[in-house]
Amino acid sequence: MEFIKKIGKSENGSITVYVLSTLMVVLLVTTTIYVGLRNKTTTQIKQMDKINKEYNVTENDMQEAYDKAILETLESVKGTETTNTTVKDNLGNKVVVPAGFKVINPTENVTNGIVVEDVTHEATKGSQFVWIPVGDVIKDSAGNKETITLRRYVFNADGSVNTELSKTEPGDQLKTNSGYSYYFTEGLKDSTTSNTHAKDIEDFKNKVNNITHGYYIGRYEARDKDATKTRTRSSSKTNQVVCTANNYVYNYITQYQAAELSRGMYNDRNFESDLMNSYAWDTAIVFLQKFDNRANKASLKPYSQQTSLNTGSLANQGTNNLSDASKQDVICNVYDMASNCMEWTTETYSHSGYPCTGRGGYYTYSNYYTSRRGYSNASVSFDYISFRSLLYM
Repeated sequence: MEFIKKIGKSENGSITVYVLSTLMVVLLVTTTIYVGLRNKTTTQIKQMDKINKEYNVTENDMQEAYDKAILETLESVKGTETTNTTVKDNLGNKVVVPAGFKVINPTENVTNGIVVEDVTHEATKGSQFVWIPVGDVIKDSAGNKETITLRRYVFNADGSVNTELSKTEPGDQLKTNSGYSYYFTEGLKDSTTSNTHAKDIEDFKNKVNNITHGYYIGRYEARDKDATKTRTRSSSKTNQVVCTANNYVYNYITQYQAAELSRGMYNDRNFESDLMNSYAWDTAIVFLQKFDNRANKASLKPYSQQTSLNTGSLANQGTNNLSDASKQDVICNVYDMASNCMEWTTETYSHSGYPCTGRGGYYTYSNYYTSRRGYSNASVSFDYISFRSLLYM
């Protein structure tokens, strides 16, 4: 018995020594790996600093070169992806394609207006959206760039940005004229006005500015998937909304109903859908105006000041279906922001009786234009008021 105890003690001691020896080896290996990685990182930083100094390039320049080398092209997205996919155009501009969407114009560049189409969500299949980049946009093969800044903008009559009146923060009081007493804000989640606010404007800003560097807006004004003829005041307010070329325009809708339809358009963990907010509308105008590719733009106004090209009657399936090409309002693959219907947004007007904000030109008035802000009460719905959905990731 005593012999067995001695053996046990001896074995315990051996096991303890073995365990300690093993831990020491693991610690030594871990320390060696850590030191090696740290030295490697330090060396890489020194190499990057050396490249910066010798070639006069920034870390952003090196990141762009890296992206150009490893990112897939627009053609690589098939629509079967289950997560959002970051790809590049021919100039090296990044585009984040939502899960379940494909790019329908992969040979074009961001400056032409990249269009994605829903190919997997059954209720909204065929809906198309246009990428609005935020940040530096490469505009030619020489690498020249334009910068698109996410803001709430006011534009002068010549199309230029009014820097004094334009605003950065949602709660900033934006006045379209410095002499006006009433103003516009982009409602935060705790706002109490009677119009419907953005789902989460700070979340939108953060994701667009810091993660994806862009967002999508509907290629067309909202369309009613279920309508078989032009909508009337008695038409259903709960029909499925889509963003397709040939369905009937989704009008006779209140601002609240437009927001609910936009938010319910998608329920996907990869991206959010919402009604257009003032940041999305105004920044889109800046992008479209900078890269204006309208064939007859020399004879037209700057896009921020463009009035409706169709007048007198509603284009009930959008101006894209009009036979007269001169009445088709299209720029960088986006239709009808200046024409056909005024569109509800989530921006708030400070007059308590008219808190809802509509944007753009419409067919019944020749003095309404793309960047113009109109206001109305929460119960208004007419044939000349529609809306447009946005996506962000």
